[in-house]
Amino acid sequence: MKLSCSPETLSQALSVVSRAVSPRTTLPILNNVLLETSAQGLKLTGTNLEIGIVENVEAQVDEEGSVTLPAKLLTEFVSQLHDAPVEMELDASTQTLNVRCGPYRDVKIKGIDAAEFPALPAREEGVKVVIDEAQLLPAIEQTVVAASSDEGRPVLTGVMTMLEGNELTLAATDGHRLAVKKLKVASVEGQKAEGDGSEAVIIPARALMELSRVLKGEGKVEMGISPNRNQVYFSLPRVEVMSRLIEGTYPNYSQVIPEQSNTKLTIATKELLERARAVSIFARDSANVIRIKTDAGEIRISANTSEVGSSEATVTAEIDGADIQIAFNSRYLLDVLSLVGSDKVTMGFNGPLSPGLIQPAGSDDYKYVIMPVRVAM
Repeated sequence: MKLSCSPETLSQALSVVSRAVSPRTTLPILNNVLLETSAQGLKLTGTNLEIGIVENVEAQVDEEGSVTLPAKLLTEFVSQLHDAPVEMELDASTQTLNVRCGPYRDVKIKGIDAAEFPALPAREEGVKVVIDEAQLLPAIEQTVVAASSDEGRPVLTGVMTMLEGNELTLAATDGHRLAVKKLKVASVEGQKAEGDGSEAVIIPARALMELSRVLKGEGKVEMGISPNRNQVYFSLPRVEVMSRLIEGTYPNYSQVIPEQSNTKLTIATKELLERARAVSIFARDSANVIRIKTDAGEIRISANTSEVGSSEATVTAEIDGADIQIAFNSRYLLDVLSLVGSDKVTMGFNGPLSPGLIQPAGSDDYKYVIMPVRVAM
């Protein structure tokens, strides 16, 4: 293997694929990234056996070959290289990569034979969906935030993804909050015609988070689901992210979304976010609890910790319905306000112990349900 390429381009690609590399594994090969050359250039692959990321890099290839190298070491080293082209040549007998770039003339990196690298699953033709990046990126950010990190309930660590016609729904919950986002897809191929015509899979939230890091909000991304419903693929011009799907039955989340609200507030998102963020500083030592109370055309946000002190702020609001006093985990509230993507939000309540519904004002494509905290008012 012998090639040269831009260190900047290589560094960017390594930072992407190395995110799929497992930092904690008993298999040394999984600490490595696979480098493969062809007439088309250099292909980099990283995987932890659950998620795989592949990126293609433009390169001048003089001799084809392949090797795996320590992902962390290679990524950190290449990020320090100069603007001059980086030249790499593999000594196949020792699996050592010789690197030259600018003042770095005799760098040797020990690798492992590419034959030991686990093969990524071959892509199978199943359902294929084309989605605008400008829609998919915010949809991922607005939903993965509500996914659970508790591996004891694997299905909740994923995002329920349902395709019905040309509408894609993403839903995630950790039991304390629920985020549901609907978006239109550009095209669909291979969707089943029998039954209700819907397709539903559970995609690991981590896979979607890694995908969001390579999306730029421009162009389109192709999502493919394998026929046996065990793999999902996301393809961009130079990058492919693939992941195993989570097996299991996702909870019927629609049951917890309030159909109507006795109290409805409409508030400027930026003002509410600023006030809630400042007040929440005083809630850090009291389980992050902040209180919301309506009062004559405004809402009062407060937090009180006996050891630290208290804070209160007001925000002008349009109030429709009965007055309300309710408490939330401030982190859950700040998350949605940071991601809702609209100038105003509506908040709907049915009492201090019932779930609250937050969504963009005048829109039903994003719903965020948050469970209240039982506290003495």
